[in-house]
Amino acid sequence: MTALATDTERVRAVGVDVGLWSVDGAAAPTLVVASSRRLADPLPVLETAVAAMGRPVAKVALVHPAADGVDVTAEYVFAQVVTDGGRHVLDLTPECGHSMLAAATHLTARGRGPADGGPLRLLTHRHGLPRVVGCAIRVLDAAAGVHDAGLTFPLGDHGSAFPLGPDPLTLAVAGGPVPATVVDSGNPYVFVDATALGVADTAALGAAGDALRAVLQDVRRQTAPRLGLADSEVLPKPALLLRAADGGLHVRALSADDWHPGLALTGLVAVATLVAGDTPGDADLTVGHSSGASTVGLRTRPDGTRVLTVTGRRVTRLAQLTLGE
Repeated sequence: MTALATDTERVRAVGVDVGLWSVDGAAAPTLVVASSRRLADPLPVLETAVAAMGRPVAKVALVHPAADGVDVTAEYVFAQVVTDGGRHVLDLTPECGHSMLAAATHLTARGRGPADGGPLRLLTHRHGLPRVVGCAIRVLDAAAGVHDAGLTFPLGDHGSAFPLGPDPLTLAVAGGPVPATVVDSGNPYVFVDATALGVADTAALGAAGDALRAVLQDVRRQTAPRLGLADSEVLPKPALLLRAADGGLHVRALSADDWHPGLALTGLVAVATLVAGDTPGDADLTVGHSSGASTVGLRTRPDGTRVLTVTGRRVTRLAQLTLGE
């Protein structure tokens, strides 16, 4: 993690444009920083952009040209703004699907999408592992900065999505032992069987408060070192998973140590990855959460690879500014 700086002169010659975008279902807007040239070190630009906004920012994403020879629209770097010892710092360990859509929408709005109008291809490097995510952006109202966005996420492109094995772990927490399954797809998530904590239905899941939040924080602290992650309020993301009597799936997860208002796109991807082995063909999976329900499509491409698709997310520009020349 890196502490935020405020010296705008450090990036005065870079010439970047910045937009603040809201994505339906996101826990917070994303500050998107777009550079027309590749940056050897994106951190000074990210720090300066956050400081220049003059308002609290929880998520920031950089898009800049990828290295020569890489067939993508842009390379994407995400950082979560978190608190560490009373300071605001940038944590570059997590990923954010909503911020990917914000970044792709920003590029589209600035005329930097594919010439044929096809999906943008964003290259990410979480933990050094390359991944290309497709983002389809459609303009709804250019003047108001309103777009419709969708995401295509590769499934199984980094081998097993179960870094600690497919069988549940048993974790000792307040209230007794609980089974938990770690899925690393988009972000590492730890899914805890909600019924083991006395959460028997969706009403109880929605009413989960500070006591269960503390349990999930403990789950995160216990599983982080097993995944080679430092103790932080970000990763892995702990979540309660409830399998309803009708077979439906419902999730309540933490985001930066508090309840997410709905379900992160990476959380939706992780849930779909969790059950993909039981769904050999194409299917649409609906997952219930605090703000309603989200649907993710499981699709098989002609070459046999499988992808997860999310469509119909509205992305709206909240602010626009330019740094540098």
